[in-house]
Amino acid sequence: MRKILYLVTQSEWGGAQKYVFDLAVNLAASQNEVVVGAGQGDGELFKKLEAKNIKTLRLKRTVRAVNPLKDILAVYELIKVFKQEKPDIIHLNSSKMSILGSLAGRLYGKNVKIIYTVHGWVFNEPLPYLIKGLYYILEKWTAKFKNVLITVSDYDRQIAVTKNLAPAEKVITINNGVETLEFYDRAVAREKLQAYGPLKPQSPVIGTIANLYQTKGLDVLIKAAAIIIKDCPELKFMVIGEGAARPKLESLIRIHNLKNNFILTGAVSQAARLLKAFDIFVLPSLKEGWPYTLLEAAQAGLPIVATKVGGLPEIIQNGQNGLLVNPGKPAELAAAIMLFLADPARAADCGLKAATSAEQFTLQNTVEQTLKLYQNL
Repeated sequence: MRKILYLVTQSEWGGAQKYVFDLAVNLAASQNEVVVGAGQGDGELFKKLEAKNIKTLRLKRTVRAVNPLKDILAVYELIKVFKQEKPDIIHLNSSKMSILGSLAGRLYGKNVKIIYTVHGWVFNEPLPYLIKGLYYILEKWTAKFKNVLITVSDYDRQIAVTKNLAPAEKVITINNGVETLEFYDRAVAREKLQAYGPLKPQSPVIGTIANLYQTKGLDVLIKAAAIIIKDCPELKFMVIGEGAARPKLESLIRIHNLKNNFILTGAVSQAARLLKAFDIFVLPSLKEGWPYTLLEAAQAGLPIVATKVGGLPEIIQNGQNGLLVNPGKPAELAAAIMLFLADPARAADCGLKAATSAEQFTLQNTVEQTLKLYQNL
């Protein structure tokens, strides 16, 4: 039996948190001792893990924003955790935890194996140049303290190698995967979403599931909606999720007079089960790793419009099982959505092909490959 300590910067639910949850629950079931530590609040990750009787640690000093004093204190808090828990493997998630956890592991000094899963490189985010440069330097420096880097896409692995972040033999790709989901049928899903805004039975719904972060490109979706609504006033756009960008997005919705067409539902429990309420799924992200929401939408058989970022082109083949557009381009995004609206047969065909593509990206594969990696350390 090995003791595995999973660490992630935030406990607020998102892709990295789902990844940690899935691995923790499945590895605990494989006769491993599992502990999960996370910072910044008392988020959904803790509640879900504790419901599965997984031990959790609330890291009081770990915050998402760069804060030199708190970051130094966070490193020493992590060293204390390592001394108490004595893990065999420390598995880091998110860029901030990558840096803090690596430094703490180095200072801890015991024979512990350190793994880092890259959920998209932070220096690819729309950040000030100096911040991007700082993150690149820190990621490259702390990569020396890690045994293995897992990238969730070949795209991110290629970046690691070409930018000399780590030797090629130290970086492996393990794609995220999802369990088989039980979706509500269209009528039931739409009825449940009526609580967030009126939906006429025949009105097309363009939707997504995403935290309201700048990197998700939701402002681009709002601008694309403003273009489309001129010709299709009956359309509804719906974003399921919550986050810090809500005030900015609400302001943009008002500016474009989309109050009756664009709905921000907030966080919704088991949101993926509602996917069949949508006619088209859109992921307008500026930066991604290997997003669960895209795999879930594909599994639901939805026609997908996504951006050419991160691992998305490895999941969606443009014109085959979905449509790809350049990030940050409202007109391109609008044109792709309208292409599906104008050709329902093509949209349905892409949705069926997306569902077939999704079959290869299973949670079981992710767990098995990760467990094999642990065993080979």
